[in-house]
Amino acid sequence: MKRFASPQRLIPWALALCVLAAPAAAQTPRATRPAQAPQQAAATQDIDPNTLANAAVQVLAGFDRDQAGALWDGASAVTKRTVKREEFVGHLAKTRKPLGAPVERSWLAVRRQQVTGGTQLPPGLYASIEFATRFQNNRTARELVSLRLDEDRVWRFAGYVIE
Repeated sequence: MKRFASPQRLIPWALALCVLAAPAAAQTPRATRPAQAPQQAAATQDIDPNTLANAAVQVLAGFDRDQAGALWDGASAVTKRTVKREEFVGHLAKTRKPLGAPVERSWLAVRRQQVTGGTQLPPGLYASIEFATRFQNNRTARELVSLRLDEDRVWRFAGYVIE
């Protein structure tokens, strides 16, 4: 498994790669929902875990289509302050492309966490969605997509980690 050099290096990449604004589709029927950027969606009072998982799947689909730059463009401002676009795109290409296309992907867990002051993460509500993914080269990896509920009540992609 691919591991980061130290926990200190993991925090910015986990935040930037795992919490970038993925679309968390509102629970309104698609026909009546206003158009939104692919990485954004309106938040509801208590968002359904399936909605968060589906948003994370959309983020991963963007990575699968080599759209890391577009995902970063729609990311949470927290992520954009943590890592530059070029670094994000380059790191993703270095860690993800060698694995090839995903062949099978299953979600393992959906977690929400309210972060208060005193941590390396800015305060806010975060969601982390974990997947087990098998790639073309028959390697299995754990992918973690993070979303953040920004101040405007929109869930955005906030980070991505692959191990």
